[in-house]
Amino acid sequence: MIEYLNEDEVYRVGMCIEEAGLDFYTKMAEKADDAATKRVFRRLARDEKQHLAFFESMDLKTAGGMGSRPAEQDAELSRYVCSIVDGGIFRSVASMDVVARAKFNAEKALELALQVEKDAVLYYTEAYMANKKKRAREALSRLIDEEKGHVVEIQKRLDNLRKKKAKKK
Repeated sequence: MIEYLNEDEVYRVGMCIEEAGLDFYTKMAEKADDAATKRVFRRLARDEKQHLAFFESMDLKTAGGMGSRPAEQDAELSRYVCSIVDGGIFRSVASMDVVARAKFNAEKALELALQVEKDAVLYYTEAYMANKKKRAREALSRLIDEEKGHVVEIQKRLDNLRKKKAKKK
């Protein structure tokens, strides 16, 4: 567990999330066996690539880019955010590699993508609340909105797959 979550760590964790998402979604788009699922994964990969570029363009990796709270608030928030990261995002990110190597299963891949996107929304929301600088908050707010859009898109595709599967039974 990370002992202290500073601005550099917010940046590094965010970049890790986006890089892992880009890699996973690219692999899933290649493996997808139906056009609709392939389109969803391609769109997600494209968006993750844009998120990486957006993060870098905002120069969020430096303390000058993020801003911080008083130390007593920072320590409490750090413990909370780190539990989200350790218990959710990184566990899901590690699962991405396993799913990417296995035989393609659209439902499993979409379920994992859904979990990672939900975790990302939660993480970016906490990072947003921890920052006072307008520019950083605007960047994080944009990422939150886009990740929420991913949740909706993935859930819609997953629902359609499940309906199709139920009709076949």
